[in-house]
Amino acid sequence: MSSDDNSVRIHDYCCPLTSDHVTAGSIQNIAKNISETSSTARDLIHTLLRTAAIEELVRAIFETTIAIRDTAKEFNDIARDLKEKGIIKNTANVVLDTKNTTRNTTEIAKSEIKKSKN
Repeated sequence: MSSDDNSVRIHDYCCPLTSDHVTAGSIQNIAKNISETSSTARDLIHTLLRTAAIEELVRAIFETTIAIRDTAKEFNDIARDLKEKGIIKNTANVVLDTKNTTRNTTEIAKSEIKKSKN
């Protein structure tokens, strides 16, 4: 039988759907969805271009980037100034002294607790 034979096509449609038919149908649905989605995306892009929304978005991102850069530069300047004035080193020393004093106080407190239990 050739593929042009009508009885073959009629026979194919009379039989229950096989997994191949289901798979083919699923692929067709996926292709249709892809086509519809790409059309929607194309329409969206055209709308964005017509309304200059993309330019506004790019400008906003550019301005935000500049603000972030400027803020980072200010932080860097402040950190450099604190380092040059020795404030960071002094703060670290004070924290270390506080830790040591706390450790000593804790040891004294433990010792006194042990003495009071005896």
